Amino acid sequence: MEANVNGTRLYYETIGRGTPMFIMHGGLGMDHTYFRPWLDALADGVTLVYYDHRANGRSERPASLDDVDHATWAADADALREHLGYDQIILFGHSYGGFLAQEYAIRYGGRLKGLVLSCTAPAMDYGEVILANAQARGTQEELDALGAMLSRPMADDAEMGEYLGAILPLYFNRRDPAVMEDIGGRGVYSAAAWNHAAANCMPVFNYLANLGDITAPTLVLSGADDYITPPAQGGERIHAAIPRSELVI
Repeated sequence: MEANVNGTRLYYETIGRGTPMFIMHGGLGMDHTYFRPWLDALADGVTLVYYDHRANGRSERPASLDDVDHATWAADADALREHLGYDQIILFGHSYGGFLAQEYAIRYGGRLKGLVLSCTAPAMDYGEVILANAQARGTQEELDALGAMLSRPMADDAEMGEYLGAILPLYFNRRDPAVMEDIGGRGVYSAAAWNHAAANCMPVFNYLANLGDITAPTLVLSGADDYITPPAQGGERIHAAIPRSELVI
């Protein structure tokens, strides 16, 4: 389905019943499909609202992202909440979606019944750790693809998908080729969203001074083998800063 909100068109899907739980995908430049069917079982207890961020996936692709930042994407989510008629939601943010979920929680905390921050970080101020972790587990092909994504803009959506497919094994502790092929094959990619976020948003965001303002009950999920948002730089820092939070590694 589609919703015209906050000056853009957002693609979304809902399943389940109960308290609404909005799902913020990562990337940026990816879409919501990599969560499914893995999170669908939660629909037994909540209404899952999967959606693609502005300029991502099946949502509207604006001609320019010059005036788009984390505040814009958070405002989009809140406008979608209002459009769907929900007073309060649970918000689940994964990876880059976790950056946006932190932005939302800081700006719109009164709208939250709960917050889940999964495999994310409060700031990207540890590039050397990411590269060291990748080098410890990655093949040369994976490292070359990661280096390309971090050093230059993606030429188009097809190249974005190609490089994401190449680095996808870095995100798995136990690599299952069938699962990785399925996830990679279903995604709708956006080079423009990746390029804008990587060049203009990722280098400057830092929520460490603001996380103490989050009052919603918060579950922080951190993967012990996560190469890009490891516990020490990700979940542990978030948990230490949010008063009503629980950390699970």
